[in-house]
Amino acid sequence: MASLAMLGATVLGAVNIVLAALLLALYGRIYAKTKAPFTVGLIFFALAFLLENGLVVYSYGSMMDLVPDALAPFLLVVGLLEAAALGAMLWTASR
Repeated sequence: MASLAMLGATVLGAVNIVLAALLLALYGRIYAKTKAPFTVGLIFFALAFLLENGLVVYSYGSMMDLVPDALAPFLLVVGLLEAAALGAMLWTASR
């Protein structure tokens, strides 16, 4: 049976997918307006986070029972920190 922390890490991975997709859309819109080369790097950055979190959700979902219970809180904290960072980037970019 999967621990509550592991389920939380999976949910945070899904939240991070949404945040990264919003960030990708925002950077795409900025690039369409400005054609700034730096924005292309930001698009790749957001895309990397989107793909990484897709892999996280898939791997946690398929291998949740194999992850030791002692590791689950650390994975939860990593997801939480990543969500905070993506949220801060999204908030900053939308201003």
